[in-house]
Amino acid sequence: MNARIESLGITTDLLLEVFDIPVSFHRCLVPVAGGVTSALMLSQAIWTTQGLEPSSGGWFIRSQEQWTQETGLSRWEQETARRALRRAGLLEERRVGMPARLWFRVCADVVWRALQAGAGKGGR
Repeated sequence: MNARIESLGITTDLLLEVFDIPVSFHRCLVPVAGGVTSALMLSQAIWTTQGLEPSSGGWFIRSQEQWTQETGLSRWEQETARRALRRAGLLEERRVGMPARLWFRVCADVVWRALQAGAGKGGR
């Protein structure tokens, strides 16, 4: 490690702790989702959906804490992103059980049509 960095008390272990797993998203979803925050949430939902069993029907559970851990989005950012995604028809939600748990499903056909429409307009 660089001597200057070590003189600041920055160790390899500290760097690994601070720079944990990076969060990435699909840039092409920004215009479709209405912004970076919504695109980040939709990207994470798509990634989650890819690992589901076919019998789930595309539905998965995520708590507010799990969304924060996976994306870094605050409660308010999540609520704003979820609202935008629901309004655009890109994400469905339902509350099930007692106590109620929030389930999500990506509307893949709507996402695909929105991406196609954006591509037809020269969007990315």
